[in-house]
Amino acid sequence: MSIVRDFQTLEKVMDIVQEAVQRWEPVEDLPLAACQVWRLKSDNYFELAVEGDFFVGASERTLKINFHGVLALSAHDDMLGVTHVSASSSIPLIGSGGQASYRWPLLRVENSHWLRSIPGPTDDCSHFLLLSLECTVEVIAREAIAAWI
Repeated sequence: MSIVRDFQTLEKVMDIVQEAVQRWEPVEDLPLAACQVWRLKSDNYFELAVEGDFFVGASERTLKINFHGVLALSAHDDMLGVTHVSASSSIPLIGSGGQASYRWPLLRVENSHWLRSIPGPTDDCSHFLLLSLECTVEVIAREAIAAWI
């Protein structure tokens, strides 16, 4: 019995270590720029629309992401940090251009501890992490569809 319990504990530790934050590129022409701000709109059917403004040179583009089958949502002031991602997970940077040292604005968290903590069936869900210069939005949802508007 002790060996089984030790193995389950080891499995849990390995899962936490394996949590990884990956760039998410739902549209082909994402600029190498930070999102200025995310705006949220929701309804009573577990749907969520998030719009984000990107400034590239003198032009502004707005990306709209429609989340379907939302199970959890967290939104907070960016100065508070990322609350549902392991402290050991590194956030990818934009990497080049004038905002090379800024964090990539659209992310997915693989092997998410937060997702695993949600009760009920979550096999077809993903943990999305949206960063802007003003706020952080985290969503656990079954589907996300993005397009420029």
